[in-house]
Amino acid sequence: MPEKQSTSPWIWISLFMMLGVFAVFIVFLDQKIVRNGEPGAQSETSTENTTKPRFDFYSVLPDRILDIPISAQEREAIENPTINKIAGKKVLLQVGSFQGASEADSLKAQLAFLGLEARVESAIVNDDTWHRVILGPFSENSEFSRIKNLLIENKIDYMQRSANR
Repeated sequence: MPEKQSTSPWIWISLFMMLGVFAVFIVFLDQKIVRNGEPGAQSETSTENTTKPRFDFYSVLPDRILDIPISAQEREAIENPTINKIAGKKVLLQVGSFQGASEADSLKAQLAFLGLEARVESAIVNDDTWHRVILGPFSENSEFSRIKNLLIENKIDYMQRSANR
């Protein structure tokens, strides 16, 4: 018959002592919170806040003048937005390139189910005809980012190309 192991009374004594120390710590924290919540404690901190300088956002902001250096080309682009090259930057997304036109049309149909309008462009490379599936052109904005995220979610690889040639 196996022997029954008994626990030492010192284990129980140390356990109760740790619980007692924890209870005393909780009571100490509670008293500290109560003391900080009294009206006398708040008056000390409120006097400190009144002596510090206070900034009023609406009165300080109009007095601020920022001198931002702008190049002549950027200044001309701001004054005449039709020549702004940054706004005119267009991007294409090539989502596939196939030797067979049927494969390209299949990918175009798959993109149509996702709500994307693609086109197929044919190109001759090393005496072979390749059919490229192209999305765009897009300006680099949130719509462009949304389309890239949609392609990534559907595990469709793409290559970003510049539309300005």
